[in-house]
Amino acid sequence: MTFEELLADSRLKSALWENVPTPLYHQVYLYLKEKIHHGDIPHGEKMPTEHQLSEAFGVSRITAKRAMDELAAEGYIVRQRGKGSHVAYKHRAEHLQAPLSALLDSLKVMGQETVVKSLTFARLVPPLDIQERFGTGPDQPLIQSVRLRYADNKPFGYFVSWTREIGELYTEENICKMSRIDIFRKSGIALDKVEQSVTATLSNTDTGAYLEVPVGRPLLVLDRSMFDDSGQLIDHMYALYRPDQYQFEMQFSMK
Repeated sequence: MTFEELLADSRLKSALWENVPTPLYHQVYLYLKEKIHHGDIPHGEKMPTEHQLSEAFGVSRITAKRAMDELAAEGYIVRQRGKGSHVAYKHRAEHLQAPLSALLDSLKVMGQETVVKSLTFARLVPPLDIQERFGTGPDQPLIQSVRLRYADNKPFGYFVSWTREIGELYTEENICKMSRIDIFRKSGIALDKVEQSVTATLSNTDTGAYLEVPVGRPLLVLDRSMFDDSGQLIDHMYALYRPDQYQFEMQFSMK
């Protein structure tokens, strides 16, 4: 895929949403970052101009510039005077296999030992990249949850998740008092596969405020998709963690 093909998609102007805490420039940044990070846009590809981005997404030039500034600050793109901006990131996905039960048990324990504060819980038509992940149409809503997770009264994680309709147990009240893994199980969802990646980013004005860290501090980024036993994507989550409050550990056995 090229950026010309991407920007030609008329759905981009409806890919962003204004009634959630995440600002528009960060939504544009996340959309472009995901395309680059997952290799959909290859290394060396020329980036569109700020004017092209503002036209394609229906946002201001300032919004487009802030999105490009974040991509450049994190090394996803490089700018050269007279030559424009190009993708600098090289996709190097490495796949590891591990028992799903251990991961789900660890998620369940974290849900039991920490406190959740809900920021947003609503049925919304998701942005275009999420529609593509779920295979949904432009009129099909999903459940969006934006929340903070606390340990010892300190925020350590900022989460944005999109979830299919799975039944009456998946409510704002329940996700604040139960682990979502328990809710999935009690709703009859048989989780069969989890795909996740861990990268890094820098806090901006908004995420820094939520996580109570200065702008420009490093954050861990976790991108996780959960599938049921039929192969259907049930839940996608994008999470930002404070590295001074959260550690991601994995154990491997040679047996």
